[in-house]
Amino acid sequence: MRHGLRIRLAPVFLFLVLATVGAYLLWRGLSFYALAVDARVDHPDFQLLRPSGLLGNGLGYAGALLVFLNLLYLVRRRQIFTMGSMRLWLDLHTFTGLLAAELAAFHSAFQLRTPIARLTGLGLGIVVVTGIIGRSIHALVGRASTRRVLPIADELEEQAPGLGAVVLTAAEACAPTILPANASHLRCLLTLPRWRREARDRREAVLLLTRVSPLYAEAVRRVGPAIDVLVARAAAAAAAEVRSISRSALLRSWRSLHRLFAILVLLAVAVHAGVAWHFGYRWIFD
Repeated sequence: MRHGLRIRLAPVFLFLVLATVGAYLLWRGLSFYALAVDARVDHPDFQLLRPSGLLGNGLGYAGALLVFLNLLYLVRRRQIFTMGSMRLWLDLHTFTGLLAAELAAFHSAFQLRTPIARLTGLGLGIVVVTGIIGRSIHALVGRASTRRVLPIADELEEQAPGLGAVVLTAAEACAPTILPANASHLRCLLTLPRWRREARDRREAVLLLTRVSPLYAEAVRRVGPAIDVLVARAAAAAAAEVRSISRSALLRSWRSLHRLFAILVLLAVAVHAGVAWHFGYRWIFD
């Protein structure tokens, strides 16, 4: 129980850390960031907050470090080590990605004046957006995957022998489309209309074939309206299985897209930091 509570509180705590860091940095430099670029030179904190300043440069290197640490989630997913739950690691993956983007924004002083900076900023923004969308799809998959036909059919079978088998037969007769694991995101998007039709047809098939069965009328007379409730739940679960399959396929393909952008951003961050180091912007290591 305590472990489950910690896991649920983790996203809240990480969000508060993210919001606190952002609020402090904004409070610390609002008068500087609000100025036009040419007017910032006369600000008393110019040497501190400019991208090459002590704080600005430090935020850049901290953000770059977080980008690399963010990849530890992929290492954990491949079971190279098993410390911590995947749910917690996903929370940390989201947190480090958002914090890296936040620090990068303050590092740049909200200006992108070089091609490398613009490329890095654009790539980081794309990674953040695709990551947020992927996290939303992940949440949908988690909710849908908890609804299955088999447990409801078993419950139905206990109250009306033979009727659970009818439900499973009706569901299996409308098997959903299964795409290969390496299907592209475009292919998944093009398959969405088919999955929607299959979910609707599967639900209707379970309802129709179950209710026309002689076993159904007998079960309603013997058990009562509870049978109709179970049949409706089984039909909804049959449609939910199709939605779960479609969302899982979307999540796999979206994750691949997100990973591609993340690799490109990783290269851009490495080049950006390398160029800064080469030209002498080495923070406290100069």
